[in-house]
Amino acid sequence: MVFIKLLKYLPKVLLIFFLSCLQAEEFYSGKHYELLKNPTATRDPRRVEVVEVFWFGCNHCFFLETYIQPWKKNLPKDVDFWKSHATWNPTLKIHAKLFYTAKALGIIDEATSSAFNVIQREKRFLTGNSEIEYFFKGLGITGEKFQSVSSSFGVDNAVRQADLRMRQWAISGVPTLIVNGKYKVSATREIGTDRILEVVDFLIEKERRFLLNSP
Repeated sequence: MVFIKLLKYLPKVLLIFFLSCLQAEEFYSGKHYELLKNPTATRDPRRVEVVEVFWFGCNHCFFLETYIQPWKKNLPKDVDFWKSHATWNPTLKIHAKLFYTAKALGIIDEATSSAFNVIQREKRFLTGNSEIEYFFKGLGITGEKFQSVSSSFGVDNAVRQADLRMRQWAISGVPTLIVNGKYKVSATREIGTDRILEVVDFLIEKERRFLLNSP
């Protein structure tokens, strides 16, 4: 009798199970994200790493920034998010140098917001040395300090490392996000720029489960 009663609920149970599986597998490799052919090490193996490869001159990166800012404020402690500037050509390398100079000066958040605003809204491209020095003066950095830091070995090496990452990850467009050195996420026909972070969140959870089950 009990068995017969249970059979009545079986279709509902199977439906719930089926729907939960659909939700869990909402995004698929090859359609919404790519598996990297050669996975790379993360800087902290105890956390899920998310790296955004971007360019100040990219309007899609500027658009994504409006989603990135509130998203990163609510990230749990086990997620390590950071940015890596694109370096395809001399102009992008100038902007990468600006980015890593700001990072070395400890003003990365303020400088990133300002650089996006200057390039995207004011249409000043920040490619000349004097123009960039003036940009940093607006952020409270003296010309002498700017020249010293921007020409340092540390900043030059940071740009080289960013260039190396682009080659390792085979970056062909921005914005692109790399999740835990394994997955590459960018806008597709199925996923617009406004939904990239949904895929990233899905992969974060996927990697979190993997880390929890690792010895």
